[in-house]
This record gives sequence, C-alpha cells and structure tokens, in this order.
Amino acid sequence: MNIQNQLQNFIAYFSGSNTRIDADDFARFGLKGELKHYEKGQFLIEQGQLSPKIYFLLQGYVRYLSLSEDGKEFTQSFASAPGIAGSTRAMTRNTRSLFSIEVLGDVLCLEFEWQTFFDVMKDKPGFLMAYNSLLETLFIKKEEREYAFVQQTAEQRYLNFLEENCQLRDQLPLKMIASHIGITPIALSRIRKKLK
Repeated sequence: MNIQNQLQNFIAYFSGSNTRIDADDFARFGLKGELKHYEKGQFLIEQGQLSPKIYFLLQGYVRYLSLSEDGKEFTQSFASAPGIAGSTRAMTRNTRSLFSIEVLGDVLCLEFEWQTFFDVMKDKPGFLMAYNSLLETLFIKKEEREYAFVQQTAEQRYLNFLEENCQLRDQLPLKMIASHIGITPIALSRIRKKLK
C-alpha cells in the first residue's frame, strides 16, 4: 500500500462519520506534519520526557507502557494504524509524559506539534468535530477498560482482548498481553490452557 493510500485511510479514520476532511485540508490549513518511520523497539515518546507531539499512525502498531520505580513494566494499552498516539496530558499541559509509547511493529506516521495542530483545529469546525469524535472513542475505551478491571474476571478480560485485538493478538508476546489485562504471565498460561 502506498503512502497516499495510507494517508487517505487515516483521514477517513480521522474524519469518521460526522464530517468529511480530505488530504488537501491538511495542506490548506497549514498543517505540515512530518512523515516519519520508526522501527520496532524505538519509542515515539519516553516516560518522564516532554512530549509535545501528536502522532497519526499510518502503518504499524505501538504500546503504551509505564515503568514503576523498581523497573516493573505495565502495559497500559495498544494502538494501531490507522490511529492516533500521544500523551494528551503532556501535550496540553506542556509537561512530562507519565508513560512511554514503544513501537512494536514498524510505524509510519505523521507527526504534528500539538500546539500548532490545536491552533489550526480550534478554528475549523470540521477538524474540531473529527478530533472530538476521536477523543470520545478513546474515552469510551478507557471507561470500558476500567469497568473490566472492576467487574470482569481475568478470563473475561483475556477473551475480550482477543476479540477486540484480532490483528494484534498473534503478534504480541504473552507477557505484554498478561500485563495489559492485569495478570501474571503464569496466570495467563493457565487461562489459555483451560480454554484449549
């Protein structure tokens, strides 16, 4: 798939069903994103660093992770193309990120400085509606994840993960999946054995 097709796929994702935005709108409004390639193992942002950019994923997938003071890794979530990545807190408050975003499969993305992107978007109702729709989707996912940790068993969370992440589930190490659903790799192995 060529870059133009990937950009069109992302723009269709970004604009959603509420509004139509096309590739020319980005240029017309002065949004000059930098097309970047990241390889597996690199980071879009790192925990504790300033993170003023928003990333539009055209290809690939990433995970959000945080490290405890004693070095233990916690997988918070995953994102894949077409999608969006970044730290809302770090971008909007100009503060350090509470987590890292690690590239798990080579990523091609458009990077925008958040403040420039926001300054353009706030005066363009179509962009604002599209971004609002993206935020609604992210907040709903966050709300559902919080509900799952309170109301569902580890087995239910694992089955939901498999259903919601069809394209990622065979590409991720089991320890990342276990961390994401809040259990140990050993507990996940028991669940997988039980389900066979």
